Amino acid sequence: MGSHRERPPLLIEPQFSRRLMTFVALTHTAALAALLNLSWWPYRLLAVLVVASLVYHFYVHCLRRAPWSIRSAVWLADGSWQIDVVSGARIDARLAAATYVSVPLVVLNLRSGRWRRWALPLFADALDPEQLRRLRQRLRIEGLRRDATSPAA
Repeated sequence: MGSHRERPPLLIEPQFSRRLMTFVALTHTAALAALLNLSWWPYRLLAVLVVASLVYHFYVHCLRRAPWSIRSAVWLADGSWQIDVVSGARIDARLAAATYVSVPLVVLNLRSGRWRRWALPLFADALDPEQLRRLRQRLRIEGLRRDATSPAA
């Protein structure tokens, strides 16, 4: 018999999110509007970078078409994570302290090794409401407890 504290693995399979798409579009549009209203012309060249960022975030986070885009993530009972990416690779990761948890938005920041990092933004429309509630609950209880006991990196 297992302990009452053991939890089954939690599978996160995000769906297309209109809220994420709207957020990405609005923030990049606001940045473009600010840059194009500046009088000094070299600042206007930064608009190219903002458009490149817009395309990147739509491709990677909204449409999830890049080979390194997260298809699914599994939170295992021992606290580790497994990430499945579009290319078919399975990557072992751990939860970073910079993970953000709120009611409308959860941003899972995951790390693998010293330099590899992934962000998985999850708006409320990307997951089943019950699954999102369980994820938030577990992050607030277990995620914070692990961060307090782990050494600072």
